[in-house]
Amino acid sequence: MEDLANACGLSRGYFIHAFKKTTGLTPHQWIQSQRIERARNALANTSQPLAEIALECGFSDQSHFTRVFSKIVGSPPGNWRRHVKDAAL
Repeated sequence: MEDLANACGLSRGYFIHAFKKTTGLTPHQWIQSQRIERARNALANTSQPLAEIALECGFSDQSHFTRVFSKIVGSPPGNWRRHVKDAAL
C-alpha cells in the first residue's frame, strides 16, 4: 500500500481514503474482489483443484480461499463450482 501511495505522491492514509471515496471499497476489499472474480472464472472454466486456484489467485492456502470466497459469494467454492457446472447442463 505504501508503494502505491508513494507512486501517487500521497500519504498512505490519504491514498486509502481517496481510493475508498472513488471506488466505494478499501484497497484491500478491491483486491479481494479481483481475486474472487479471477477464482470464479477458474472455477467455472477449468478443472483445477481448489488449492491450485487458491494459490494462483493470491490466497495463502485453500482454507483462506474458502473463507474469503464463502464470505463474499455466499457459498464455498466447491459448491459454487458444482452449481455453475450443473446450471450449464
